[in-house]
Amino acid sequence: MSTFSPFKSGIPISVTEAMVERIIKMKSSCQDIKVEITPKQIVLSGTMEVKKMMFKKNVAFRITLKPVHVEKRTISFELVEMEPVDRNFINQRIFNRPPFFEFEKRTIKMNVNAWNIVRKIPVGTIKSYELVEGALIMKLSL
Repeated sequence: MSTFSPFKSGIPISVTEAMVERIIKMKSSCQDIKVEITPKQIVLSGTMEVKKMMFKKNVAFRITLKPVHVEKRTISFELVEMEPVDRNFINQRIFNRPPFFEFEKRTIKMNVNAWNIVRKIPVGTIKSYELVEGALIMKLSL
């Protein structure tokens, strides 16, 4: 007698563009951010208020990320491109969102265990992940 488990290859979990946008907007000066997930990369675009001396200016940005590494329940993304200028302080302000995101040395780490949808599954690590149109789909192993 064979037992069939629908989760033999892992539990599928989807992180959508809207979910990522919501996290970045939390306590951020980026309010008009747009996240686009394609099969090859994640692109973030929007404007951010930057203060220089006594002046405030809205600066438009576009950031391209590519997944490069998975460890336990954390996915690391490489900062591939930043337009119009690659400034560390802008990246820090966007991606320094503990416990969801950490930014260090052109690498953004996304702790998926901080997401409610993943936290409900107390065991397992990321077995695989895939970027599809509009979402990051990962499978947690049991």
